[in-house]
Amino acid sequence: MKAAVIGGDKRMLFAAKEFLSEGFDVSIAGFDRLLSLCDIRVTDIDTACAWADIVILPVRPVQGDLLNAPFCDDPCPISQLLDRVGDKPVFTGCGDVIKRYAAGDVFDYSRQADFVYRNAWLTAEGAVGILINDYEGSVSGTGILVTGYGRIGKLLSNILRDLGADVTVAARKDSDRALAIQNRLRAVRFDEIDYERYPVIFNTVPALIADAKAVDSMRGDVFIVDLASMPGGIDFGRAKQRGLTCIHALSLPGKTAPLAAGRIIKDTIMDIIRSHYEAPKGADSMPSQ
Repeated sequence: MKAAVIGGDKRMLFAAKEFLSEGFDVSIAGFDRLLSLCDIRVTDIDTACAWADIVILPVRPVQGDLLNAPFCDDPCPISQLLDRVGDKPVFTGCGDVIKRYAAGDVFDYSRQADFVYRNAWLTAEGAVGILINDYEGSVSGTGILVTGYGRIGKLLSNILRDLGADVTVAARKDSDRALAIQNRLRAVRFDEIDYERYPVIFNTVPALIADAKAVDSMRGDVFIVDLASMPGGIDFGRAKQRGLTCIHALSLPGKTAPLAAGRIIKDTIMDIIRSHYEAPKGADSMPSQ
């Protein structure tokens, strides 16, 4: 089977290598400065779309109305890309964005439970790496606020606790706060947060949690890491005016663990292909499109 990996960041390079190791014939496009990559064809988007049996797009496939391809000098509109793909199967993250343009099947690997959990772990791990590398204090003994107690919030809070931090979780649901307390964490409602208490703040909620008033109440030496997708949960404009350290850490797996992230993408897509084609023996038993 011929697979074209198009666009994305470094994790897609590793995903391409992983598909090659599974026995796929692989091409990669959207990396204009890349000259070679193992036995993988490095080509342009038009050629990759015409050549492939299946097309693999990034976890976040679009930037505005363009293909998300930060290493491509001239990214093409996503609608134009999918016109070139035709009715071939597309494997992508954020599939709802793609489906309205696609003529063929669209499989959203980012919604698969295994992908969600493993990617959340890499995000939490990367967030802790930012703290260890860039924060001038120690993790152990530091008061840390984590806003949100979803998958990433749970994993991140537990890691920080195990490193000796004094972790407080802000969560909306009573059940989440109760679970946090069972996990040996402090827990508060959002309206109970005393921002001035915390030298370090992590946000995981993709909605405005800390408005200008909240930012004004933070310590001048606070270290903030926002893990939420755009626009994040912090009033970045006000934080910048105050000169606070505020990092919007988007797409962490692609930056801090691209090899592991690429393997997760490959594993998840392989599971989808095997399930869809009922072919548990691997790539050789999958029908060409």
